[in-house]
Amino acid sequence: MDNVTHTLTALLMARAGLGRLVPGGAATLLLASNLPDADIVATTFGVTLGYLEYHRHLTHALVVAPLLGLLAALVFFKVKGWRLWPAWAVGTIGVWAHIALDLLNSYGVRIWLPFRADWVGLDLFMIVDPWVMAVLLLCVLAPLLSRLVGSEIGGKATPSTGRGWAFFGLAFMLLWAGGRWVLHERALETLKSRMYQGQAPVRVAAWPTPWNPFLWQGYVSTEPFWGLYRIDLGREFDPERGAIFFKPEGAELINAARRTPEAQAFLRFAQYPVWRMFPVAEPDGGILVEATDVRFGTPDDGKFQLRILLDASQKVLSAQFAFGDPLKGMGVAR
Repeated sequence: MDNVTHTLTALLMARAGLGRLVPGGAATLLLASNLPDADIVATTFGVTLGYLEYHRHLTHALVVAPLLGLLAALVFFKVKGWRLWPAWAVGTIGVWAHIALDLLNSYGVRIWLPFRADWVGLDLFMIVDPWVMAVLLLCVLAPLLSRLVGSEIGGKATPSTGRGWAFFGLAFMLLWAGGRWVLHERALETLKSRMYQGQAPVRVAAWPTPWNPFLWQGYVSTEPFWGLYRIDLGREFDPERGAIFFKPEGAELINAARRTPEAQAFLRFAQYPVWRMFPVAEPDGGILVEATDVRFGTPDDGKFQLRILLDASQKVLSAQFAFGDPLKGMGVAR
């Protein structure tokens, strides 16, 4: 999830009671809940390789969480002299809360590092979920707004810890995740139960869209092609309406592209790569091999896309990865 959501969640957890367990509990929670994303420094090693290799890496592993929690506690122990060991427990909870939120979206987390590098993601939330952010922000600001309204109408403003709003916001998160899980399962069953141009699905996936919880991005892999579909759970699903990308022939070309360091880094990250190949004018006989992680958009959107140029002898001339324009398209096949 985005850092605004992590911060708001930590504030509500503090108001719900965790912040009162130890002196400085709220500050420790706020720092710890954002500390895993310090791995953004991986971009200093190059956007193409560093970010994909090290974002949501060890800092998001379950066994490393206590170390980050200790780091957050040590900061305030050194600066403020607050008690270390109780703050360590609170900080660890904050880190685990961060990991739990990141598990909910399609990007995924490698929670089993350093033992296994598998990506785990529940595909329930967008990385930035506008509904979650709006409700959490309301719950954080509601006590302040209540005091302001009370003072404006001449009444005596009563102090409020916001604990009730905190419980409401955290309960909403749990209920929203549960509702999304039910809808996600419905979307998957919808995809599994259809035939696509006479082909049975080999693999399916569904990812949320920003505003409508009943609208999902659908992915289907069959033997000859990949398909991207719009799934509106309030309407009949038509498997004939979608974007089809036929699996390219010429495995030797794709294998040549896959051997580049950029491709290796991309494939360690990408869970649903769609490959395409295009002839190019220069050099003569050259081929552009393109792979897109379609969790983040269609191949035509150009997001999370790897491009490798080969000459006629399959020599790699260039290899580039691009995140693309996040505002281009919604990643939903129409």
